[in-house]
Amino acid sequence: MRVLTGVQIGLVLCLGAAPVLGQGGDEFDQFEEEIHAKVEEADIPDPLILLNRGFYWCNDKIYFGVLKPLAQGYGAVIPKPGRVAVGHFFDNLQFPLRFVNAVLQFKWEGAGTELGRFSVNSTVGVLGFSDFAYRQWGWRPCQEDFGQTFAYYGVGPGIALHLPIFGPSNLRDALGKIPAYLVDPVSYIDPMAVRMAVGATDRVNDTSLSIGFYEKLKANAVDDPYSFFKRAYEQKRIKEIQE
Repeated sequence: MRVLTGVQIGLVLCLGAAPVLGQGGDEFDQFEEEIHAKVEEADIPDPLILLNRGFYWCNDKIYFGVLKPLAQGYGAVIPKPGRVAVGHFFDNLQFPLRFVNAVLQFKWEGAGTELGRFSVNSTVGVLGFSDFAYRQWGWRPCQEDFGQTFAYYGVGPGIALHLPIFGPSNLRDALGKIPAYLVDPVSYIDPMAVRMAVGATDRVNDTSLSIGFYEKLKANAVDDPYSFFKRAYEQKRIKEIQE
């Protein structure tokens, strides 16, 4: 799965934890322990803390009041294998984002893997509904984005932000969403109503596969949830940039 967004308030904090989504058990517990062990290591200036907390509160209410009920209803209608296939389809559409950023960071192996994954999954994988490349050869996505590319060229995180809909972020990553929008195929769907419907389906589908994850992390936060998710997001970004 690709990076999850916002109304989910970083359900997995964009932590690349797709293998544990919706599963729980030992994998979830191991992931949770790692986050609690490392979250204190990352913190950045937060001069807009009152505004950020307000957006966190709004996103939290949207998740429990709107997104979660929609995802539960959606999950009741669409069996999990179908929802996983839809997730693969949307993940395949994010090939341009990952490929471009791998090239910009001179990660040729990752760029080659992305090109191979897209070619195989778009054909043998039936338009990306099946991640054939991973199942057959273990080719994992090269999770690169413009925030990581900016960091590669020396741009620091700046200040902490909590964005409406998109959740925890920082100034560098927020600015990275601008070029990301330009390389996202969904951004070019016309008319806008269809584009919004496609985007909403993507978000609801992702959420249906991760219900309970955000709730458990929030309940077990080492301090107040806003501060925990803010630092967890930064820890995740540090790890991704270093890889």
